[in-house]
Amino acid sequence: MALNPKLEFFRFTLKPKDKNFKTFKEFAITKFELDKSSSDAEIMKKYFSYFIESLDGDYSKDENQKKQITLIKNEEVNKYLQYQPKFKSDANVIHGVINGGSYGRERILTNKNDTNECTEMSLDDSVLQYYYFLLYLPLDHNEGGFILHSNSGSESITKIFRRFISKVFGHDGFYKTEAELFSPISFQDEFKKGSHLQNMSFKKSFVDNIPNTNGISNKLDEYDIIVKVVPKNKGISISQINQVRNLFSKFILSRGNQTDIIGDFDETKFEVRNPINKSNKTFEWNKKDNEFSPVVYLEGRIDNFNLDGTPDFKELEELCQNLFNDEVLPELRPDLNVTRA
Repeated sequence: MALNPKLEFFRFTLKPKDKNFKTFKEFAITKFELDKSSSDAEIMKKYFSYFIESLDGDYSKDENQKKQITLIKNEEVNKYLQYQPKFKSDANVIHGVINGGSYGRERILTNKNDTNECTEMSLDDSVLQYYYFLLYLPLDHNEGGFILHSNSGSESITKIFRRFISKVFGHDGFYKTEAELFSPISFQDEFKKGSHLQNMSFKKSFVDNIPNTNGISNKLDEYDIIVKVVPKNKGISISQINQVRNLFSKFILSRGNQTDIIGDFDETKFEVRNPINKSNKTFEWNKKDNEFSPVVYLEGRIDNFNLDGTPDFKELEELCQNLFNDEVLPELRPDLNVTRA
């Protein structure tokens, strides 16, 4: 499972410039110049068209990240086109599999069994993979959200998709919105009770130009540093996580004349174990909100994976629909009095 696929959860709120409460229906009426009597089905159809069209627009590419998202509509090339985005008017949802990846590097595409079969890839050529998303646009409310399938490391479209959502839901009367990471309380509660800390890790990516007489430094100018803390006492409660993190956040990493505080590293993760059901769960620290969010890894939740390590998209669609209805929607929309199954 080299990709180590997972699900990430985000919420975002419309930001009208006049600071008045505006629903997604009101956004659509002004953005698409619709009649106020337009039905929900008509509005969701317009949102869907807008979303698909935007996948080929400026918002879908980021020159800083050197990444893009799009939808390849060639069925001979896109092997999962059957799961392409669609919309559900009654649920105010757009969901499906899109394509995304990086560009900006000169590379060679070749057959591993015959390197004579090769093609030059230019700076404008993108290497695209498959990603599932579920986007919620409640027409009677101003806060939406999305579930995004992500892969570990650089094989992820999380940043570009968040940027995309931020920009497509802003126009003359609205500021760009901000998609914020969140985790349904039920996910957190599942492991808050009785769980014990197994390990905590701090990770930061470095790009170094520090002079070094060791010749290997020329090949290690980019690298990740991971500091992992493994307590010998396995009885540390998850309720003490803040204290543990605060303790080790003060540690300092020295690199020549440079020093880095562990607490300023890019990423903090910790793994806990529930002694009752013998299950493990990984959490990521949300530095902005100073809270932790469980990472929903798909291994163990999805039975089948494709040969390239991506999840079976039919299973993933069913999983995300269930998670949305049972866990996400009750938290995003407590006013609906939705009960968890």
